[in-house]
Amino acid sequence: MVAVAALLTGTGLTAAPGAAPRMAHGHGYPADRIADEPTRRFTLTAATATVRVSGRDVAAWAFNGQVPGPELTATVGDVVQVTLRNQDIGRGVTLHWHGYDVPNGQDGVPGVTQAAVLPGEEFDYRFRADQAGTYWYHTHSVSDVGVRMGLYGVLVVRPGPVTGLDVTVPVHTLAGLALPAPRTEPVAAGTPVRMRLINTDSTTHRYALAGTAFRVAAIDGSDLRGPTSLVDTAVLIPAGGRYDLVFEAPATPVALLVDGRAVFSTGPVSTATGGWPVLDPLRYGAAAAAPWSRYDRTFTLVLDRGLDLRGLLPRYAHTVNGAAAPDIPSQVVHRNEVVRFRIVNRSQVVHPWHLHGHHVLVLSRDGEPATGSPLWLDSFDVRPGEVWVVAFRADNPGVWANHCHNLAHADAGMTLHLMYS
Repeated sequence: MVAVAALLTGTGLTAAPGAAPRMAHGHGYPADRIADEPTRRFTLTAATATVRVSGRDVAAWAFNGQVPGPELTATVGDVVQVTLRNQDIGRGVTLHWHGYDVPNGQDGVPGVTQAAVLPGEEFDYRFRADQAGTYWYHTHSVSDVGVRMGLYGVLVVRPGPVTGLDVTVPVHTLAGLALPAPRTEPVAAGTPVRMRLINTDSTTHRYALAGTAFRVAAIDGSDLRGPTSLVDTAVLIPAGGRYDLVFEAPATPVALLVDGRAVFSTGPVSTATGGWPVLDPLRYGAAAAAPWSRYDRTFTLVLDRGLDLRGLLPRYAHTVNGAAAPDIPSQVVHRNEVVRFRIVNRSQVVHPWHLHGHHVLVLSRDGEPATGSPLWLDSFDVRPGEVWVVAFRADNPGVWANHCHNLAHADAGMTLHLMYS
């Protein structure tokens, strides 16, 4: 009793008065995939595997025996079908298309949009490739474990044929080892290069492109307006986030460093990048007027830590408005409403926030309006003490996960749902 009393001191109690309404999961998992015949077909088989990382054999969960899984590519206009098979992952698997706004029935959240695919089962996903950009896929079944163990891969939708060099760099930590392995590829001077940087971990990574000026052409699959040339500048990419850097290859070598480790280069580069300033995306590019003049609904999410007493044993939980999943009330919206979120981080750790099925427009951070290019994000870091205000149009009906993408935090309670009424 003394220990429990001590834990309660200075801590929010997540057993909120009155039971919050739970999600109604018995809705039959709507099959709202498109009926058109696919033009791009893929099969992903999830299974336990042993993979080679930095000269070591590592136990993993893998798609098609590799980590990351196969890179899935499509061109705008394609109809994509992906057959997911589960060979022996006992806790089940699904596919969530991170940042790609698919119809709700294809979103891959077990218990919300589909049942988990158990060993010996399979499930077909089908959607239209109408959103050019850089995305990724991962299991959403026991995602904290599954993604960490290797069940992830890259999804790229291109507007047309590739010109120049198009490089994807999915950064991940597997069994404490950093992926991808360093790669060197000579590139002729003048070649247009697009680097698609993808953070598939649960924590922020720092990226630095040494040896050339560059522009940030897109963030989270959305093109930026009027991106300007940058040099000797680092970018911080939150968990789940993606940045596309573009440049023309110079005659001298170029290197991409992640947390100080070279992961891609065109030759030897010795530039130190640790002291470089970090780009603020809210101040980068050319501004434009917001597409809305009013907001139909506003929600405030207060992110914190608290003691969850609903289970057999008390646990510290990551909480939203004083409650932990599954007891956080759903956010209910109507179709075509313009919805505003105010997200307040009252905790001592970073929370990378991720709403499924929608991109949000950043309005302000800590009361300061965003002044750069309109910033449409699906993953953004809310640091301790920060207050972000973002908005979106409710134009993709369904029941959507809305959670911290530090997946350990989501597993420890920081998950709720956006529900259309």
